[in-house]
Amino acid sequence: MVGLTEPQAREKAEKEGFEISIAKTSFKANTKALAENEGEGLAKLIYRPDNGEILGVHILGLHAADLIHEASNAIALGTRIQDIKFAVHAHPTLSEVLDELFKSAKVSDNIHSPLSEPIAV
Repeated sequence: MVGLTEPQAREKAEKEGFEISIAKTSFKANTKALAENEGEGLAKLIYRPDNGEILGVHILGLHAADLIHEASNAIALGTRIQDIKFAVHAHPTLSEVLDELFKSAKVSDNIHSPLSEPIAV
């Protein structure tokens, strides 16, 4: 777990006057987890839908300690969901759990970030 818990985020949101949203994904949809017979696991994202701020990420499951660094770095650097959802995650790897998590988050369309458009390479 990095960042805020859901109760902490709700308390902060109430004090500061914003909404929070929750996104979740399961390891059951991840081919690497299934291949290792480790489909039991989940990832949870706590975020602001108005601006894409990542408030907290919780991961339970196979190699959670290996996966949490991406979320930790995103929070530390102030990376927004609309930017990180374009990050490349190799296939088949457990990192795709976070890929699915960030892509499932619904963020306001009224936000523009310089990194929020895919770049052709």
